[in-house]
Amino acid sequence: MLLGSNAIVDVAVGLALMFLIVSLMATVLNEMVATKLKLRASTLQAALKNILDSDTLRADFYDHGLIAGTHDAVGGHPSYLSGRDFALAVIGSLDVTKPVPALGDIKSAVENMRDCNIRDVLLSQLATAGADIDQLRNGIATYFDSVMDRVGGTYQRYLKLISLGVGFILVAALNVDSVQVGKELWKDASLRAQMVQSGKELLAAQKSAAVSDAKGLADLESELRPIPIGWSTKQVQLDDPSWWLFKVFGLVFSALAVSLGAPFWFELLSKFMNVRGTGVKPKPTSS
Repeated sequence: MLLGSNAIVDVAVGLALMFLIVSLMATVLNEMVATKLKLRASTLQAALKNILDSDTLRADFYDHGLIAGTHDAVGGHPSYLSGRDFALAVIGSLDVTKPVPALGDIKSAVENMRDCNIRDVLLSQLATAGADIDQLRNGIATYFDSVMDRVGGTYQRYLKLISLGVGFILVAALNVDSVQVGKELWKDASLRAQMVQSGKELLAAQKSAAVSDAKGLADLESELRPIPIGWSTKQVQLDDPSWWLFKVFGLVFSALAVSLGAPFWFELLSKFMNVRGTGVKPKPTSS
């Protein structure tokens, strides 16, 4: 019974390790895709368009030195913007003839704007700040930061969709079949032992450095080599409906597992290793 229990835990360790490594590969690819799509920059650009819904103010805002200086080498939209810089650039863009306006100039410029959301925001901040221009800047900066918190949630949703897509592609390309791998681990004690040892080494490495930062795709791919994944013509049984059923289930399960992310599998792998190290609680000696 003890041997069977250890085997079950070792299979769980092997599967968790596989999902962890593939999740780390997906994380690297996600960042590559997000960078290629300039996802952060496009998300910020869309947010600024909604915030600065005055075409004139938005154009002058982008021409302001604090903002123009944040564009990348090829003139792309910035990916990050601080609340302080946003506030200073907005105030300095209300009247381009007065880049460092007094409080009265700011109030006059805002009141002369056409009706729009940013005008209402600035009027509200002016009313709150009273005669304190520093409080006005801080209020605008705080407003921007609160909007960016919501934008961050939007970015994370986009990233989650990318992660799910990358996970499905990666799992299909590598044939990361949970059902097949689970069977092979159950049958092969030496493979289970190898996975347990790899799990120990990976967890030990994680204590000293973030594995996703320390390892590239090539290194992560090498970690997968002992695991029975990959496509082979010997495995394919196109005329067998049950093969299709288990294959689709195994791949979809793996893709969903990978979408949970590397931190989830780090924690679960650690728990499985702790359970394995603790072993089965012995029965009390009868008196």
